[in-house]
Amino acid sequence: MKLFVFLLLYSGVFAFSIESSYEAAHKKALQEEKLLLVFLSKKGLSGASEKLQMLLESKKLSDAIEKKALFVIIYKDQRESYPIELLYTQEYPTLFFLNHKELFACEAQRRDIDKEALLECLETE
Repeated sequence: MKLFVFLLLYSGVFAFSIESSYEAAHKKALQEEKLLLVFLSKKGLSGASEKLQMLLESKKLSDAIEKKALFVIIYKDQRESYPIELLYTQEYPTLFFLNHKELFACEAQRRDIDKEALLECLETE
């Protein structure tokens, strides 16, 4: 619930949209020829909202995400399907960059998310 409220507060302020359906986001990423930036978390995980806030507060990063990727939030054990490789994740939250074939485009960012590494990935893809 905290995450939802947090997203409502920030939804109108930043440039990129946040999807909640992996399947819909993947389809849209294919159509727009963008990477899929997947934020995988566990419900109720403390600190997850702060990680998202860090991403959202960076104008440079949010502009790069808007231009090159579609951002989707998914939760471990949600009913909707997502790539099997993500099921093996043991550290939360984790950010994955997936290409149009649902293969990893860059190294996953686990727990401590590095904004510079995210920007570098977005700029090279």
